[in-house]
Amino acid sequence: MQTSPQSLSLLKAEERFPFFHWVAKTLSGRWAQRIYLAILFLLLLISTAARLRSYFMARKIEAVLQGLSEIRLDQTTEEQMTKMVPYLTVRDRKAGGFSYRSYYVHISNESDGLPWPYAITRSYEFALGLGHVGDRLGYRYISFDAGVLVQDGKVSQADYGLANQWMRPQAPGYVGYLITARSVHGFWLPGHLEVSSVDDYSPKYRPRRWANSLNVIYTSDAPPELTRRIFDLSLNCFWNLRGCTDGADIAPEISRDVETIQKGTYQQLISEKCPNSIIEGRMRYLPDVSVLLLEVTGSRRLDVNEEGGRAEDWFTDYKLKQAIRGKSFGSWKNVRFQRTIPSPTEPTRQIANQTWPETKIGREVLYFGGLGFYSCRFIPATPSALDIVRKATVLLKRPEDQIPRGLL
Repeated sequence: MQTSPQSLSLLKAEERFPFFHWVAKTLSGRWAQRIYLAILFLLLLISTAARLRSYFMARKIEAVLQGLSEIRLDQTTEEQMTKMVPYLTVRDRKAGGFSYRSYYVHISNESDGLPWPYAITRSYEFALGLGHVGDRLGYRYISFDAGVLVQDGKVSQADYGLANQWMRPQAPGYVGYLITARSVHGFWLPGHLEVSSVDDYSPKYRPRRWANSLNVIYTSDAPPELTRRIFDLSLNCFWNLRGCTDGADIAPEISRDVETIQKGTYQQLISEKCPNSIIEGRMRYLPDVSVLLLEVTGSRRLDVNEEGGRAEDWFTDYKLKQAIRGKSFGSWKNVRFQRTIPSPTEPTRQIANQTWPETKIGREVLYFGGLGFYSCRFIPATPSALDIVRKATVLLKRPEDQIPRGLL
């Protein structure tokens, strides 16, 4: 029988490299195939177990969210709340001379809140690397925190944060959580609080996006059709093949609300009007706002040279007629019109300010101060605007409403 050239070359290779030939034969043999199948079956079991664990954990989180969605701030009693929200732990706290009862829930697939690689090695980079490997196998880091404050026997505040990656710090509005939400009665800060045009446009329901995370702050009287979606999260990504990479994967409605509110704010800004809804929101939710009634006494346009380019500036003189809320300060002569304001879609970018103040002598305007308003600082003092301002009551400053505040 004649041997083919290919067979001869293989025989020669076996004679020249016997070790490598043995390795190749061993790795492709029957026992090797059985080992491969066993490893594949083991990985399948690990992946299934990890996904099942995430699934049941997500069910617990959904139960807590469902309970939180049924809470009516300042109406739901402590006894009712404990029946609505499962897995609660109670503790009494004192902070800044303020005493309150706090309930919290912590659900995580890491008992101490740290991913197991970090707990062993104390290496953040190593933990992230192994986390990516675990993600391929179906293990997803999950950390969920929720808190409820009770005052005078009724729920005063509720918040939650959901993380898919271990980071520090973990608190609503800060790095670490993929989705956060919390309730407030109003907005105040011991220092200087900035009020964006988006805040003015939607004061009761404030969804925000930072990178791939979503944050929502809602008032105690926000419409139920808006607050309902805050607690209606899709947690499938914690056990499916794709995984959780963006807050929009978990809360698509909130993500769409961010864009809708930003577009609505932009349309309001270019309309050159400041509707009464802005005044109502400021008077209802901003305890530090000051309101002055001013009368235009003079106005002039000046040409200015900006680095060789021609530009126009408006300067207006006012006379103080009444300090409706707060106090007046300084002179109201030569008040300069702000030509640009931060964009509602990109706060780091400036857009032209289309809302010009009244410049006709004798006209009355309302000036809103005490806070850093991006737009509509001067608003025409129409009868309806004056009625809103004069009838508004000063909001009580609650310690839990101070911005910012972390979970628990």
